[in-house]
Amino acid sequence: MRLPIVPSEGAASTSEHEDDPLALLRGGRFARAFALILGVLGLVWMVAHEVRAESPGAELELIEKVHTAVRATPPMPPVEDITPERPDGEDPSGDGVGAAPPMPPVEDITPERPDGEDPSGDGVGAAPPMPPVEDITPEREDGVTVDRFGQKRTASGALILEDGETERGLPQATITTLDEGGFFDPTAFDDAEKVKTKAYVHLMPGLPNEVVYVGLGLILLLSFVLFERYGKRKDPRGTGGGGTRDQRPYWRFELTRFAWLRRAMKSRWFQPAFQLPVVIGFVGVVVAGLVGSQEPGRNIAPVLTWNIWWIGLIFLVMFAGNLWCFMCPWTAIPDWIMRGSLVAVRKIKTLGLSYPRFRLWMWPAIVLFAFVTWLELAYDAANRPWLTSMFAIFMVALAWLCLVLFDRKAMCRYVCFVGRVSGQYSTMGMLELRRRDNEVCRTCTTSDCVHGREGVGHACPTSEYMGAMNDNQYCTLCTECVKSCPHDNIALNVRSSGADLLHPHRAKIDEAYMAILVFIVSAFHGAAMIPAWKQAETELRGWLADHNLLGTGALFGGSDGGVLTFTLMMLACIAAPGLCYWLLCAAMRLASGRPDVSIRKLFIRFAYTLLPIALFYHLAHNTTHVFWEWSKLRRLISDPLGWGTDYFGTAQAPLTSLWTPETIWYLQVALVVIGHAYGIFVAQREAFRVYDGDRKASFRVHLVMIVAMIAMSLLSLWLLAQPMYMRTADI
Repeated sequence: MRLPIVPSEGAASTSEHEDDPLALLRGGRFARAFALILGVLGLVWMVAHEVRAESPGAELELIEKVHTAVRATPPMPPVEDITPERPDGEDPSGDGVGAAPPMPPVEDITPERPDGEDPSGDGVGAAPPMPPVEDITPEREDGVTVDRFGQKRTASGALILEDGETERGLPQATITTLDEGGFFDPTAFDDAEKVKTKAYVHLMPGLPNEVVYVGLGLILLLSFVLFERYGKRKDPRGTGGGGTRDQRPYWRFELTRFAWLRRAMKSRWFQPAFQLPVVIGFVGVVVAGLVGSQEPGRNIAPVLTWNIWWIGLIFLVMFAGNLWCFMCPWTAIPDWIMRGSLVAVRKIKTLGLSYPRFRLWMWPAIVLFAFVTWLELAYDAANRPWLTSMFAIFMVALAWLCLVLFDRKAMCRYVCFVGRVSGQYSTMGMLELRRRDNEVCRTCTTSDCVHGREGVGHACPTSEYMGAMNDNQYCTLCTECVKSCPHDNIALNVRSSGADLLHPHRAKIDEAYMAILVFIVSAFHGAAMIPAWKQAETELRGWLADHNLLGTGALFGGSDGGVLTFTLMMLACIAAPGLCYWLLCAAMRLASGRPDVSIRKLFIRFAYTLLPIALFYHLAHNTTHVFWEWSKLRRLISDPLGWGTDYFGTAQAPLTSLWTPETIWYLQVALVVIGHAYGIFVAQREAFRVYDGDRKASFRVHLVMIVAMIAMSLLSLWLLAQPMYMRTADI
């Protein structure tokens, strides 16, 4: 009936707890009202709305494809014969049932025709002429539906991205495999023979309602429980940013305690040994994209780049931090060429300019990240092998240009969108390079970890000083500091996830913009793959074409109208959430009662609290891809160029899933719930740090942030509940 106020150890009187946020919940009135409101809203929402998206049109009614074991058809119940008996024993049909009663007379309600005209001779005048009927039936080409803008769909709802010159059906062997328990219902591909050899997409079913309800309940319950426990820690801010192990008391295990690993990391061959096979594979992908088949489902370049690497990178960052930067071929190729060696410690002849140090240092990475997202989703780069290869070449050229112009590797710190996205997510990563003893770094006079040591190790490519580095954001794990440190004071650790965000860390405006963009793009990427987006895009394009705003009707109705419409919607989806976040910061400032803390400061500091929700939604969204897309790679290893080869006998392997849909569903919900809990913890500590331990102000700000995080997590669940378009080139 009453919430207890938990006293701190050694407290002499209750007066010491007047600032405890739990005092605001005394008597439980607020707590009960809070829980009741959330419960009522949740129940009303569940009853009033169907979580699973409905098909946006009649032509999409047959597109849902699920595991055959899940989609088993139940037996039909017996049909009761309710035919009425016929009177007088008449049984003209001989079926034992009497004759039906006579039908009543039919009244003739045909309107009289004017002017006495009676062409039929039935005594009734001629009817007025009917108005002309507009034929709005979409044209069909061999069973394929074509809308007003030329977008084609198969009868099962698959979107045909491009036409080919030949037709290719579904092999009977694949149908048999699918029928025996494959990942999709084989009847969903009955019209596959109508699909050209170019890529097309189909719908993957989203989370079922009952799974979404479980996730919704867990999110609301966790939010309430964590909120109730808000004030039980004496000071949940974490500790200062000094740097000893005691000051940052998170769990870690040093891997370099093993002598063989420590010796390997100090070898000049340690990084090139990992980079070399990646560079060879990278060159192979570029060649395949340029000279191989331009049918995307038969070329390894787009599948490996967009469906395997770009998706799997998020999982790699979660467990291994910036490990991709350690192996990155984009900077390795120009670096080796300009040094003339894979292992020699030689200086590069460059202009040596300092990177422009204005407020938005990493703005090129921010712009490039948004551009790549547009290139993938709007310009359909994932289905253009040649474009995938050209973009890879562009990134190498850009890294080379940065290496020639600037000191060290400005590409890695400021320009590379992959490095900055993985750098943001790596603050949640479980691998780190850190100093062993802070005192050793404090007394060091050479700072070889950042400047390098002649003949032993290069300078840090991102100018990170190990004595002050407390997060993974810019560390590329290159291990040059391990080689250069004369005191052997740098260790490679496995650690608990989220350590960087839960403890004090640097906060800058450009990093905040990137964190917000990462959150927005992760949600946008999922939204752009659901039927509701496609429907809204078509409707907006039609509206723009019909209204001819500023003479743009022909532009939006032309061949590039779809790309332009998508671009407008993408810009709106980036600007609108950014504005909503600014308004959220204004609401937090108003609720805190502390006008001395500006909206700008809240904007910067709380941007990092969005990263856990963004990362775990990104993982949940990619789970379906990861556990299904691998089967495409199994095919393409046997026929990487699409020339009809079959090196390993897997070129016609069926598309299957590693896990059942049910397992994937609950894994997705678990990831969203974990990200929500992480976000609440991070926001709690950030609030205490921003307000320097002012419990009342931080309590109010945290309450506002919890409500916002509930909305964000519910958005994640809603997106996962929608059927999702996936590329299935050449099934």
